[in-house]
Amino acid sequence: MINSFKYIVEVIFLLSMTLFLTSCEEKKKVEATKKYNGPLMATENLNVMYSDSGRTTVKLTTARQLKFENEDEVYPKAVYVTFYDKNGVEYSSLRGDSGRYEKSKGLYKVMGNVFFFNRLQQQSLSTEVLNWSPVQKKVFTDKKFTIKTPKEELHGIGMDADQDFTHYTMRRTKGTFAVDSLNAQTDDDIATDTTSY
Repeated sequence: MINSFKYIVEVIFLLSMTLFLTSCEEKKKVEATKKYNGPLMATENLNVMYSDSGRTTVKLTTARQLKFENEDEVYPKAVYVTFYDKNGVEYSSLRGDSGRYEKSKGLYKVMGNVFFFNRLQQQSLSTEVLNWSPVQKKVFTDKKFTIKTPKEELHGIGMDADQDFTHYTMRRTKGTFAVDSLNAQTDDDIATDTTSY
């Protein structure tokens, strides 16, 4: 009787150990399949300089950068981008509350209270999201925007521009446009104008 009781205890002990070890193995397998998707690196007070033929053309600064395994970057704090001409003189600047860089597209996205200003032409762009492609040297948005120049204030949804903001194309626009009536007339209009003063 004692031997059979001892045998039952040993069997129960072996079964419980087997179940315990099996559950540990399952737990390890579940933990092994969970992959970390967070940032691999964090950088404080980042300054990135782009150059062409040894001259600085663009400078990007932000207080914090998070870099991920796929080489995407997130800038959770304000982002500042400064553009320089061939003489190293700052001609335009871009600012947003946060940003990100998508490595696969080679595209920066500046977000939240975005303000882009061209000092030479005294024109500005305000929007909520502005994309910048350093390769194409273009900025663009599909969001609402406001462009202010010394003579005009334009509103619309969607626009594309050179990164120096000298030439831009707008979509779905409205606003007050300044038009030089003499330059807007064609030769036919001038030839047939019979208005007397």
